[in-house]
Amino acid sequence: MKNIAKTISLGAVLCSSVLFATGVHAAASGSAGKTAKGDVSLSGVSADAVDYAGGVDPQSGNATKGGSSGFASDFALYGSRQGWTSIAAFGSKADNGVAISTGKLGASLTFTFDKTDGRHGSWTVANNDVKNNVKLDLVFAMHVAGGSSAWLFDNEVLGAGATSTGSWTLNALNPGGKLADYSNLTIFARDLSKTAFEVPTTPVPEPENYAMLLAGLGLIGFMSRRRKGEYDTFR
Repeated sequence: MKNIAKTISLGAVLCSSVLFATGVHAAASGSAGKTAKGDVSLSGVSADAVDYAGGVDPQSGNATKGGSSGFASDFALYGSRQGWTSIAAFGSKADNGVAISTGKLGASLTFTFDKTDGRHGSWTVANNDVKNNVKLDLVFAMHVAGGSSAWLFDNEVLGAGATSTGSWTLNALNPGGKLADYSNLTIFARDLSKTAFEVPTTPVPEPENYAMLLAGLGLIGFMSRRRKGEYDTFR
């Protein structure tokens, strides 16, 4: 009997692990529905992981059910070196299509969020630093009626001065079992690093340097001809 109980417990643990690995981590009050990593993309690539937390609003002032509380512990599996910082927050209707710039984490980034309807749309992130690539972890955390889904983009590289465009789709269910509509969006980041983009180049000579170079070449040619003349005389 003990062996059977142990087997059942182990099976439950394995099922839980597989559940998160495939992109769904559901909690009470609402449901992840068919939420998957491919529901949100950036630069044509799906998220690395997705998490769902019932009853959690990332923009809530409640410390236990706001901020990164809905996904931080699960996404720690991806090698966190620091906590999550909220770097952009979009509301319900007024923020649609509005660009939000941030200088947090020492990165100059601009985010734009658009809704095609209540469950589909696009988003962009622009790296305003024209000299450095930026690498960081990003979380796209979207709140709906029953909770929030969070999509992780691990080690995302943003090219110097470049803009990356993505899409999003909501497949979460509300407590009534129907597809939920967008409520608000919060974007989090961590683990920032920069890589110099500019490659040192050979400096272009100034005009006066060209004159000196030509004079030097002329002198070398003159000395060469003179030595050749002296050699012919001795012969």
